[in-house]
Amino acid sequence: MIWNIKRDIIAILVPVSAIIISMILYPSLPEKIPTHFNIEGIPDRYDSKFVYFFWYNVMLSGIYILMTFIPMIDPFWKKIKKRYNLFLIFRDIILFFMFFVFILSIKAMKSGKLDVGWMGIGLGLLFILIGNYLPKIPRNFFFGIRVPWTLASETVWKKTHIMGGWVFVLTGLLMVILSFSKITLFITVMISTGTILIFSILYPFFLYKKLEKQGEIKTPEL
Repeated sequence: MIWNIKRDIIAILVPVSAIIISMILYPSLPEKIPTHFNIEGIPDRYDSKFVYFFWYNVMLSGIYILMTFIPMIDPFWKKIKKRYNLFLIFRDIILFFMFFVFILSIKAMKSGKLDVGWMGIGLGLLFILIGNYLPKIPRNFFFGIRVPWTLASETVWKKTHIMGGWVFVLTGLLMVILSFSKITLFITVMISTGTILIFSILYPFFLYKKLEKQGEIKTPEL
C-alpha cells in the first residue's frame, strides 16, 4: 500500500491540531513555562514558551514526515512495500501518544503539576499497542527490534518479534496497573523499559547463537 493523502488525513491533523492549540493558548501563558518535571510531577525546569511550542510542533511534524517516508528508502523496501500500512500504523501510534503528552503538558502549565498517573497510563497503552502490531512488522532497518542478530536472520527477526509482542503487551499492562498504585512513575518506567531492553538484547542473541550452533545459520541472511 503506497502513501496517499486520504489515508493520512487524521495523522496530518495531529501536528496541525497541535499548531492551532499552540496559537490559541500562546497569548494566555506566561513567558516562562514548566517544561520538565520530577518523578512526582513537580516542575523542576522552566523555559521560554516560544521555544517549547516551536520545537514541539517541529517534532510532531518531523515524526510524521520521517516515519511516513523513511521506509521507502529502506534496503528491504521491495520486500516490505506490500506491508507499508503497518509502518503507518506504528507512525500513528507514536503521533497520537506524543499529542497526548502535549495535552498533559498544557494541563501541567495551567495546574503547575504533571499528572504522572495519566502519563503512566499513556505509556502503558503505548506499549500495549506497539506489542499488538510488533509480530506483524517485516524485517527492516528502521522499525522494530533492530539488533545485529535480528537484522542478520529472518528466523531470529520473526521469533524475536513474536515474543517481543507479548513482552511489550505484558509490560504495558504492568505500567497501567502500577500507575493506579502509589509506585512512582519513575520506578514504573524503569522496571518496564529495563525489562524490554534486557529482552531485546539477550533473547535474539541467544536465539541466533542456538540456530548458528545447529547449523541453521551460517552467514547473515541479508
